[in-house]
Amino acid sequence: MRVCIYTKRLAKQIDEGFMRVAHEVIHQVAGHHEVLALFSHGDAPEKEGLGRIPTNASCLSWRLRATIRSFRPDVILYIPRSGASLHSFWIARLLRCYGKGTPVTMLTTQPNDLSLLPRTFVSLLKPDLILTASRNEQRNLVAKSCAAQFVPLGVDLDRFTPATPGRKTELRAKYGIGSEEFIALHVGHVNEGRNIRALARVQDGGNQVLIAASTFFTHDSPLIRSLEAHGVRFVTGYLDNVEEAYQLADCYVFPTVSERACISQPLSVLEAMACNLPVVTMRFGGLPDLFPNEGGGLLYADSTPELAAKVSYLRESFRHVSPTTREMVGQYSWDRTGREIVGFLEGLQSHGGTIKGVADADSQPEQHKVN
Repeated sequence: MRVCIYTKRLAKQIDEGFMRVAHEVIHQVAGHHEVLALFSHGDAPEKEGLGRIPTNASCLSWRLRATIRSFRPDVILYIPRSGASLHSFWIARLLRCYGKGTPVTMLTTQPNDLSLLPRTFVSLLKPDLILTASRNEQRNLVAKSCAAQFVPLGVDLDRFTPATPGRKTELRAKYGIGSEEFIALHVGHVNEGRNIRALARVQDGGNQVLIAASTFFTHDSPLIRSLEAHGVRFVTGYLDNVEEAYQLADCYVFPTVSERACISQPLSVLEAMACNLPVVTMRFGGLPDLFPNEGGGLLYADSTPELAAKVSYLRESFRHVSPTTREMVGQYSWDRTGREIVGFLEGLQSHGGTIKGVADADSQPEQHKVN
């Protein structure tokens, strides 16, 4: 099967969730089928099977059209940054035209409010199948008469691994962190929209908050200064070995509340769990879909005070007990994610662009298979 994958942006340095998803999905699908991956912006190196074709915001491009038609794909996979929206629906429909009616699957990593989008527009422009990273988003799309399926994202279980006590000591010396400090780590963008200010409350609770700041977006300098005034420490600049940040930490904290501020399944949470860190996170996006229950070192919070209190609880309760978060996340490898997405693409192609038996998110079978 020939699969054309299109996304707007790919970069060499990957410290942003959407970008990681796009790179991993391209790699995984290429392990099963012939892939032509195309992007319009970014500095990712071009190579066989991966090419850059600049386009305008509307994705109108004779060169993109000619390239897709020359490849003659059996199915097209579109990975938008904006989630399911009028704009991404327009591009999905355009890609279908470029492929002479080739079925189009769209993989969304963030939700969008479609309540104001007229049903007529949805029916005219919707792709043949939408894969979502949260069941709530799947329900919303099904309510708009879209064919939608939930798919778990993944984590690199070979790269993100628990550190031995000796390795942890070595890494703390490398980054100038005291061996006796209780390090509450956060990895990601530093801006107000991600509720990062809540980490000051965690710091004030007797913990040492360490933020490994992403370089993809411009940092909020006043916010950084405010957090530093509380004693929060930062690791800035691109980290080739970001797994080291997790391996030197004692727990991971994810304070984000707004679903527009992060992908629905925050990869940093999965990466922290793969390193067997205890995790305190807001009840965010698709995380409860992956992990419905607390336990084993995973705790959910519904407010900033509760977030800080549960970090302090972890500091005491896991002093002499090992968490089991790696065991919990072990089923969510990128290999599994790739196989599930490939299964959906194969089902779409074999059924001529239709998906049979799409049900509400609450009634989906555990393995998320195409019927």
